[in-house]
Amino acid sequence: LSDQVAEEIWEQREEFMDGRRPRPHKLIATVLFTDIQGFTPLSEKMEPHDLMSWLNEYMEVMVGEISRYKGVVNKYIGDAIMAVFGIPIARTNESEIEEDAVNAVNSAIEMGKVLARLNISWEKRGLPSIRMRVGIYTGPVMVGSVGGANRLEYTVVGDTVNIASRLESYDKQVDPDNTCRILMGDTTYKYAGRQFAAELLTQLPLKGKKEAVSIYRVSG
Repeated sequence: LSDQVAEEIWEQREEFMDGRRPRPHKLIATVLFTDIQGFTPLSEKMEPHDLMSWLNEYMEVMVGEISRYKGVVNKYIGDAIMAVFGIPIARTNESEIEEDAVNAVNSAIEMGKVLARLNISWEKRGLPSIRMRVGIYTGPVMVGSVGGANRLEYTVVGDTVNIASRLESYDKQVDPDNTCRILMGDTTYKYAGRQFAAELLTQLPLKGKKEAVSIYRVSG
């Protein structure tokens, strides 16, 4: 956690904890997924030590941008990162929810900038350069701890998480040459769209949903 988030938890520890577990609750948050384009074939060509060192260098700077914009890294899934803006302390008004959405998009834009600099450094050192994809969606989530006594994880679940993941993986032919392709859903656009250059791409039908999700590509 960033120092600021950790301090907020400590100040509100009586309300945050339920016995020895974080108290489960429902709130509005912005979920961000990242993934490296073509990572699997790339990783198969590298030695284990070189691969992990290279991947950790990438993760270090990406997590730094997430933390700088008050996000929380919820989990790593191989080369993917799932981060959430608006947890673990509930954001209770529209201005706070808007701040989370704006922070998520800003962090993604900064990720693209630092990745461009990393690629230059990697090329000079004979390491592969990469592109990444980002999906961002704002909505209700359930947060709490799951697992057993020996392995407990604080996690976030709900449609918002699923939609953010689908936005990240949506049509990999869209903007394939951009160092960092950023797609956000309509709810994030509602809160943050006026602060960024974004174009409507299409609508994404979702299983079990009556209405499709509008997808916007962020260009700056």
